Amino acid sequence: MKGYHNPLGTEMERYLELLEKAGRYVKGIRGLFRELEACIPCNVSKEEALSDAILFDWDQNLSCSPMTRKRKYSELSGFVGFLRSVGIACHIPAIPKTPASTYAPYIFNETEWDRIIQEADNLATALKRTGTDMPVVFPMLIRLLYACGLRVSEALALKTENMDFNQACLTIRKSKRRRQRLVPMKESTSELLLRYCTRKGLLSQPESYIFSCADGNPPSEKWVQRWFAVALENSGISQTRQHPGERGICPHCLRHTFVFRSFQASGDTFENTVPFLSTYLGHENIMETDRYLRFSYELYSEAHEKISEYTEGLFPEVEA
Repeated sequence: MKGYHNPLGTEMERYLELLEKAGRYVKGIRGLFRELEACIPCNVSKEEALSDAILFDWDQNLSCSPMTRKRKYSELSGFVGFLRSVGIACHIPAIPKTPASTYAPYIFNETEWDRIIQEADNLATALKRTGTDMPVVFPMLIRLLYACGLRVSEALALKTENMDFNQACLTIRKSKRRRQRLVPMKESTSELLLRYCTRKGLLSQPESYIFSCADGNPPSEKWVQRWFAVALENSGISQTRQHPGERGICPHCLRHTFVFRSFQASGDTFENTVPFLSTYLGHENIMETDRYLRFSYELYSEAHEKISEYTEGLFPEVEA
């Protein structure tokens, strides 16, 4: 477990341990604690470790979207509640009002996707300088994200034992909110992945990561984002951000593209398609899948009309 050196370090570790035992997703809270660690002086008391001045300094250093900022404050309030339950009377920060979401994922068209794949393959020369097998890893990883709608973290956590080439499916064990699921693959995707694993000698190594560095561990998500940005730039797709903290075009847009293209290609009704997509993607409920489509279908009037006909009156309106 990561050690913290600020006055609340012991409490931070205890809080994370309790959340993990309860099955809670703690990645975001770990990130929050790293940010607070940089702002809390070592010479203050536990009660003053989250004073207005310290929290103001932490807030001023945030470079994220309004929605992410609100989430961080909510996570911080949960930690403060824990501190007060163990007798440490810390200041309770006010949670910002819920802002309107400004996130709009980029939906790649077929021409753009072809260019991205071509540039991913062309990165082989640059990636060879790392002295690893990354020239093969990156193009296969990008293809799997697009073909199966996986989160980057899910793809990086895949091991040989998670693949069933006879049934052409993947078992996703390390997923958001720990929602394990089976992900069917197209025959062409399964065959390509089989050739990749054969080339890397993975079929006899069930515990090996599918996408790994020289040390056998998977690359970081930042590594994927960095090389994906290079492929985007080389393919002529603009990465301009309008404001600090904006997500911009990132590998997660491949997941959004998969969802939207799957809906377009289904030829079935909304009520038959979306529950299937919700299960396939590992979403908590149908409303999460609806939000994915809502982000995307605003770009396509015909899909907007099709979805709106079904969702009208289905989800409750929330007043601001």
